[in-house]
Amino acid sequence: MKYIVLPLLFALGACASTQEKCIDRAGERLNAIQERIETAEGNIARGYAIHVSEEPRASVGFCTGNGYGYGRGYHGNIGISTCIGTDNGPREQAVAIDVSEERSKLEQLREAFAREQVSYQKQVNQCRAAFPE
Repeated sequence: MKYIVLPLLFALGACASTQEKCIDRAGERLNAIQERIETAEGNIARGYAIHVSEEPRASVGFCTGNGYGYGRGYHGNIGISTCIGTDNGPREQAVAIDVSEERSKLEQLREAFAREQVSYQKQVNQCRAAFPE
């Protein structure tokens, strides 16, 4: 299903008018500030931040059924050996924060968001004037 949806989204994105593209670009900074506000609010609610890393990590374990058993057929696939692999998935780690400092940062972000909203409205009006539909 997702293989059908992605091309459709790209096709619809290509159909966006020049005015819509201009307005979308104008809202990028506003969206980035909103994401940072949501992150700070989550950090305050939890009392800690979450650091996500993509570093590969080696793993060691035991594997069964590797063919080192004796005999043929079903019994020939019995055996135990060590398995070494790499886990490339993202890992989340709790990071201690100063909640009062995080609250201060949140207030600054909210003020920046309010300022950016005014700037965004001006840019939207400029986009509408430059690229009427």
